[in-house]
Amino acid sequence: MEEEQIKKAMIKLIKEKIPGGLSERVIDYGNDPRNCGTLEKPDGYGKIKGPCGDTMEIFLRIRNDTIEDITYTTDGCMTSHAAASAVTIMAKGKPLWESIKINQSAILKHLGGMPEDSKHCALLAAMTFQKALLHYAVEKKKSGGSG
Repeated sequence: MEEEQIKKAMIKLIKEKIPGGLSERVIDYGNDPRNCGTLEKPDGYGKIKGPCGDTMEIFLRIRNDTIEDITYTTDGCMTSHAAASAVTIMAKGKPLWESIKINQSAILKHLGGMPEDSKHCALLAAMTFQKALLHYAVEKKKSGGSG
């Protein structure tokens, strides 16, 4: 069996076994995470351990008040990776004023929804992202500099 056939079979199995189902985008981002990793000396950083025990970190590189680069790490499940990947895709290249709007509902909309018992992953990703933005704002204010 080719790798692509195996992937399709696994996706079909996942869709059948998970209550409430998963959107194509959740499965795609969860199985092929985007922007997963760290950044050296990030301008903004957030780390949160969610109530389910998953830990997520988000790293920001900001230039001219725009998110130039964004990466994440998580020890969570596929839906945690999907939610964090969604945040990175939604935020990368966006001005800070626009990225502030990225919250749980925006992530869920981008992903095409999630089963009820996975929605907390979108909340964790949103909260971690907001914490990274706050860290950037606090550090910028301390230094009196600009992004």
